[in-house]
Amino acid sequence: MASIINSGYYIAGFVLLLGVLVFIHEFGHFIIAKAFKVRVETFSIGMGKKLFTFKRGETEYAISLFPLGGYVKLTGQDPREEVPPELEARSFRNKPLYARAAVVLAGPLFNAALAILVFTYLYVVGIPSVIPVMERVLSGSPAEQAGFQRGDEVLRVKDSSSSNWTRVFELSDLERIVGDAVGRELDFEVKSAGSTETKTIKYTPTLGSERDSTIGVMKQRGVIKGVEKTAIGPVVVVLPDSFASSRLLPTPFWISQIAYLSNGQEKIIKTENFHDVESAWNEAVTQQGDKGEIKITGTVIEMETEESQKKETAETKKIPEEQTYTLAWLNEQERPASKLKAAGFLSSELVLTGIMTGSPAERFGLKKGDILSSFDNEEIQSFASFRENLQVSASTGRDLKLGWYRDGVYQETSMKPEIVMAVDPMTEAKNKQFQIGAYFLALPAQPSVRIVKADGLFQALGLGYDRSYRLTVSMLESFYHLAKGNISPKTLGGPILILRISGESLKQGSAAFLKMMAFISLNLFLLNLFPIPVLDGGHLVMYMIEAVRRRPLPIKFIEMWSTAGFVLLMMLMSFVMFNDIRRIIFKS
Repeated sequence: MASIINSGYYIAGFVLLLGVLVFIHEFGHFIIAKAFKVRVETFSIGMGKKLFTFKRGETEYAISLFPLGGYVKLTGQDPREEVPPELEARSFRNKPLYARAAVVLAGPLFNAALAILVFTYLYVVGIPSVIPVMERVLSGSPAEQAGFQRGDEVLRVKDSSSSNWTRVFELSDLERIVGDAVGRELDFEVKSAGSTETKTIKYTPTLGSERDSTIGVMKQRGVIKGVEKTAIGPVVVVLPDSFASSRLLPTPFWISQIAYLSNGQEKIIKTENFHDVESAWNEAVTQQGDKGEIKITGTVIEMETEESQKKETAETKKIPEEQTYTLAWLNEQERPASKLKAAGFLSSELVLTGIMTGSPAERFGLKKGDILSSFDNEEIQSFASFRENLQVSASTGRDLKLGWYRDGVYQETSMKPEIVMAVDPMTEAKNKQFQIGAYFLALPAQPSVRIVKADGLFQALGLGYDRSYRLTVSMLESFYHLAKGNISPKTLGGPILILRISGESLKQGSAAFLKMMAFISLNLFLLNLFPIPVLDGGHLVMYMIEAVRRRPLPIKFIEMWSTAGFVLLMMLMSFVMFNDIRRIIFKS
């Protein structure tokens, strides 16, 4: 039954998505053609055999078999077409060059306009957005020294020398502002977690490496050193010979909630990330006396390698059932420490889940289950900071010290990381980087999301335009990174991928589906403007050549141009279909 419902979502999402996008695109061509008094013979949603038709005036309207596209048939659009003399004045080829260009350009522009209107609507009713919050601030980092704290939400930013504040609505806004401000002092107006008061922090972004949250590539840009925008998941590793291990809590364990008795009633605290686990544990211990108990609910995590995790998808992953474990004490001597680490819990992010054969990690004695502690004589505070420091320190060529715990015993060795060709899990591109040859259980928490709502229609329109513009720029960047090899062509998808993401977004609700529709609409806007024969951009190129020549192009050239475009388009479609099939085979 569930599979039937899921199939319904996929089919409904796919048909609704393509139906709207194709209709808007072709309607753009149609309405501008009508405005220039071009005779429109057919308006079709879909390609191939016509399934349903009706005629109004001189135009036949149709729904055709294949939903991947549509067309508007204009009289005289084919230069070889014989047009009756009485219709020649209304033929497409008889219209001025600017009119023909406007008709062709209208389709992509209507797709761009749709995206702006969809985002405007979402900002009017409220759009789920990732909050610009400091999910983690490393101890002793420049960010902490400047005054940033975990949980600080950035409200506004401005140049210290200016009086003009820029409101920060979501995390991508903060990334863009900070990324463009290397070496410039900024004022950050922030609100601390759980507080209504604001404070202003001055900080000068430094050049650093950070992953672009929109296109997924690593970039050199301005960063707030010591701030991590993604919290680590609520996964704990139980240390041996500790309070937690003596109560038989399995390890590693994903904690979804912690409960304890408060004034005779059970208090349940949901845990979204590791910090939530720390604060919930502290509260549960301090609010109980020399006799008490804490109920921990969650799931056991299988110690998978990075490779096996990449092969799993949301559809194939088997979600284990949640279990509840009671950790009780009967007297003061048994009472656990209120600090999570002292009670025998550690974050899982620095736990080794596997060792690569022949790697530096294997040669220097590291084993599965070891917990990294220090690197280059400094405490490792997070997996992200360890990975970044590894690249910087290893590039010097000197030996580096690595410290770890095994069965509660601290060990240390000197080692030299190796340069390997690694596959980026986000972009699937290969690049050289230093590695010690180990897998980690660094599971990120879900980002903090809230509903962002504009103050009025005009602000919503401005935000809708800005969101569409920035997404378009990011898409152009992604094409650039594709050309450079920073993003693998394997990430490109076709109809099957569209089917999947349209169904998944529809299951999440109307807001997610509309965001996805706007995103795909902007993709169509850009792709149709590419100077590829057959596409709208290819026609515009021909019109530019015609404008330079000051006379129509030879029919033979137009035929060759169109044939080349068709072949190129079919090759591209075959490639993305191959990628779709590859995803199904290797992630099943």
